[in-house]
Amino acid sequence: MEKFINILKKLDRRWIFLMIFLSCIIPFWIPSLFDQEFSTTKETQRVYDIVDGLKENDAVFLDWAFDPTLQAELLPMAEQFLKQCFDKKIRVFIYYPFISAISLGENMLESIKKEEKYSYIENGVDFIHLGYLPIGVDMMMFSMYSDFKSTFGKEGKIFRGIKTFNDIKYLMAFAGSTYPESYILLQRRFGFKMGAGVTAVTGPDFVPYLQTGQLDGMLFGLKGAAEYENLRISKGAEKKLNHRANAGMASLTLSHLVMFLFIGLGNLIYFYDRKHKKN
Repeated sequence: MEKFINILKKLDRRWIFLMIFLSCIIPFWIPSLFDQEFSTTKETQRVYDIVDGLKENDAVFLDWAFDPTLQAELLPMAEQFLKQCFDKKIRVFIYYPFISAISLGENMLESIKKEEKYSYIENGVDFIHLGYLPIGVDMMMFSMYSDFKSTFGKEGKIFRGIKTFNDIKYLMAFAGSTYPESYILLQRRFGFKMGAGVTAVTGPDFVPYLQTGQLDGMLFGLKGAAEYENLRISKGAEKKLNHRANAGMASLTLSHLVMFLFIGLGNLIYFYDRKHKKN
């Protein structure tokens, strides 16, 4: 035992850093080795069911309020939401409240279009990037309820039959802050249905809105994104093309196990030394 303890004491900390680094990235290289099963929350199920219940040619409004700094948690959610909409032939209007979010959204759509199943989707027909408006959410909502198309000054077949925001069936907001509350505060006046995809840190801020029914559903952190992926996979989506969040969950699990291992070994050394010093 003493020999083993001495080996641990002399272990170069760089080996610890290397093992944690590998535990973080290996699940992304070989995701099939780290399949995990976990239950689906009713909030995630609700978002999926609402989109699944929409009809072909219905329209949804996606508020893309996050930039690359939050893509680890929120990008997988947005990807699965978009794919489910395209599977249902639902039109998607994507609005960017922050300029820094635009390139991330555009790149995501280009990535989806590279998949054979979604190669048909076309900007201005199946989806449209509405861009950024330097006005507040309240002013934008009032404008959309007056004339949806002229609010953004865009063109395309996608606007056919969409005159005001009343013609939008669902609003989905993805954000890493309390920004979606701006829409929630306007719900009483305009009466639209709304869901949200938020980070694990901000998720608790939105729980009261779930309890009051102001939010119809919510994707909560990376686990919520993984749950959404699993729901789509269970309905026939190809697993190897829809595993971004599950790989992230596996990375978190494995890296935490490695850290717990070294914390345990550190405590073993401490108590072993303390016992022998007393002796």
